[in-house]
Parts: sequence; structure tokens; C-alpha cells
Amino acid sequence: MDRGVSGMNNPNILLYKWLVINSFAGLLLYVAWLEDWIALIIEGDASYLSLVMGIVFVVFWLISSYFVITINREIARFAEGRTSGVAAEYFDKIRRKSAKMAGQLVDQYMLASVLRTRLMMPVQIVNYVSNMLILLGLIGTVVGFVIAVSGLGDSLAGGENLQRIQGALGQIVTGMGVALFTTLVGSVLGGLWLQLHYQMLVRAIGGLMADIVEHADMELIPDLAKARDGDPTAKAAAE
Repeated sequence: MDRGVSGMNNPNILLYKWLVINSFAGLLLYVAWLEDWIALIIEGDASYLSLVMGIVFVVFWLISSYFVITINREIARFAEGRTSGVAAEYFDKIRRKSAKMAGQLVDQYMLASVLRTRLMMPVQIVNYVSNMLILLGLIGTVVGFVIAVSGLGDSLAGGENLQRIQGALGQIVTGMGVALFTTLVGSVLGGLWLQLHYQMLVRAIGGLMADIVEHADMELIPDLAKARDGDPTAKAAAE
């Protein structure tokens, strides 16, 4: 039996959102590559923090994309009424709990809380890494200013030594490059792109949980209660 999913007819809406967001972000990244902005960032960041953040982002972008596919599959399984997946396992636990309670009304609060925790636990790493990238960007800002201030000190101490002053000014420019580029990379990759993935996952899990609990409360639990009273139709539906 097909079921509605969060008021939407298409259970693959999460996958479509992922495609739209990443297509747009990929297009912007391609434009940045054509304009040599990516090369400018890598060459201008003497601390290599931007490169490290880029590598970390790619790894966890793949991980978060896997989570998107996994949650989307669970939404589709629930919407199509399949006998596999987290929703089917949840309904089976309610049936077992109902059988052990010998006619009492089933309270699904604890089961729903456990299911939400199990769905959210793997996804939390995406939020953590997103915040970590922002923090690395801020650390890069501090490192860049330290380099720049050090160069400024050398410039002031250089007196009339033109060569020393030129070297100090180059160090100031390098430090400012580190500060600005690391902040930019951390904000875009962590604060925007990866955080969008996380928010999509949180909303999708919340919607799936709401649909599962609502179905159990409106359909399964009443059918189980009727089945205990000897209603053969309700017994067939509860199974």
C-alpha cells in the first residue's frame, strides 16, 4: 500500500533537492576554476589550510551525499509500503510491544525517540565537520594576521634597508592572503555547502519520522487494538 510522505507525492524530493543544490554549487565552482580563482586561492595561501579544508570537504561531501541517498531510499520504502527498511522494522517493534502488553494501549514515545536517535547519530558528523571547517577558516585568519604583523614588525625594524622592507611587505601580503583565503574557503565549504547538506538531512529525517509515527498512531495501533478484540479485517491489516 502506498503512503503519502510529508504531504508530498514524490518520495524522491530529497534527492531532487540534493541535485539542484549541488548542480548550482558545481556550476559556481566551475566558473571559479575557469577564472583561475581556485588556483589563486591555493597559491595565495602559504599555510595550505585552504587545501586541507578542500580535501576534508570532498571526503565529507561524499559521506553526506551517501547519507542523502540512504535517507531517500528509506523514504521511498516507507512511501511504497515495503516490508524492509527502518519504517518496517519500527512497525514490527510496535507489533511485538503490543503483543507483550496484553491488550494495553501502545505508547510509541520511547520507540520513536530511539528511532530518531539512530537516524540522526550518523548525520551529526556532517554538522561537526561543517563547524570544524568554519573554525579552521578562523584559525587561518589568526595565522594570517600573525604572519602579517610579523612582517610589519620587520618592516619597521628595517629602517632604510630597501631590500629588507620589500621582503617584509611581501610577508604582510602573504599573511593577508592566508587570512582572507582561509576565511573564504571555510565559510563557503563549511558554513554554506556542507551545512546545506546537513539541513536537508535533518529536515528529511524529521519528515520521515513524522510520517512513520503518524502512520503508526493512525493506522497500525488502532488495527492492533481491533485485532485483539477479534476483528478479522483489522487483524489482517495489522499484520
